[in-house]
Amino acid sequence: MIDVKTAFLLWVIQAGTLAILLIAIWLHGRDQRHFLWFGIGFAVHATGLGLVGARGNIPDFVSIYVANITSLLAFSAWAAAVSALDRRRAPVAAWLPPLIWIAGNLLPHIRETFALRVSTYNLAAATGFLSLAVLITKASFSSRRYRIMLSAIWTAQAMSSLTFGIFVIFHQPEGFQDNTLGLWMGTVALVGFITAIVILAKMLMDRSEERLQSLVRTDPLTGVLNRRGFCEAYQRIQDAAPSPALALLVFDLDHFKQVNDEHGHQAGDQVLLEFSALCRSLLPQRAAFGRTGGEEFAAVLAISEPRDAALFAETVRMALAEKAISTELKPLSITTSIGIAVSPLAGAKLEQLMSDADSALYVSKSEGRNRTSVKAGARIVTVPTARSETGVVVDEQVDRQVAILKRIAAVATLLDS
Repeated sequence: MIDVKTAFLLWVIQAGTLAILLIAIWLHGRDQRHFLWFGIGFAVHATGLGLVGARGNIPDFVSIYVANITSLLAFSAWAAAVSALDRRRAPVAAWLPPLIWIAGNLLPHIRETFALRVSTYNLAAATGFLSLAVLITKASFSSRRYRIMLSAIWTAQAMSSLTFGIFVIFHQPEGFQDNTLGLWMGTVALVGFITAIVILAKMLMDRSEERLQSLVRTDPLTGVLNRRGFCEAYQRIQDAAPSPALALLVFDLDHFKQVNDEHGHQAGDQVLLEFSALCRSLLPQRAAFGRTGGEEFAAVLAISEPRDAALFAETVRMALAEKAISTELKPLSITTSIGIAVSPLAGAKLEQLMSDADSALYVSKSEGRNRTSVKAGARIVTVPTARSETGVVVDEQVDRQVAILKRIAAVATLLDS
């Protein structure tokens, strides 16, 4: 059977190798901080166990007290890594494992007794494993199946550590060589360690793949869907929509080239960012929004009737017109022209909807911009502005949504025909 020092050496080599690999991965993508924290965790774990294994060749204070604190700090780093994957801060409980070891060794009886030190270490390790199990259970990344599997493994490792801690209290070994069960428990820990690494690796691979897929489908400036992502989202909405119709909205920012020419491209980028954020904040359920070209955006909505799409479009249009967009030079005001195409769900085709929405957008521009036009059937209807030639007058002081609904109601019969 492998002696204790050889087992420590093998464990140190394994953990140290993982630390180097994970930190190297982080150096190539420093925004992925979970790799750094996992790497730090394995590095301190390897360092701590290496110092424990060197007992007899280095001062006892280093091989016992410093070594075990260092080893237990790995749980704090791993908790930070799991939290980073979930874009959260590590909980305060992540510091419990090293604190339990420090607190236990403040008691002379524990500090001077090998069996009680081993038991205290295993209590601290069990706390660390349970903390990780709770963290991964509450996490939202990866699939629920993998999270449950990893939580079960860490819970089993916690129970194993507690069992070992109780065993040494009753058997009172004088040193590692007297601890027969320790090798078996070490084997169980090693199997759990390797299994957890395999599952974590699978979870990280899946997350990296999702991240790459997201990069392929999103616009790098605004973070909204690009044309490819929008087309895929359209198909998903069409396949799952419970509503009888789909609406496609095309937005074109009015005089956007003038913004770039007079205020610079940085100001233009800020306008695009602000408009994207505005649309996303107002987007209803069962809808998607994306950037389809320079200053052109599109949205697809599952609707019950055309006025639903007009209501969303007018809400966006009015909110943008009233918004002051901060730039380096001065706040800017900008408007958008909107074209809407509506089709029954069963026969909806993206290319035809795009073409019809573009036709409606052309009407919005030709009638003075900052308007919403809807192609419903063979006709294109422009939603009246607050005061228009139709004679519809809307009190500017009433609630915005009420004002919009009044103007849409003025052309409702045309929209629904």
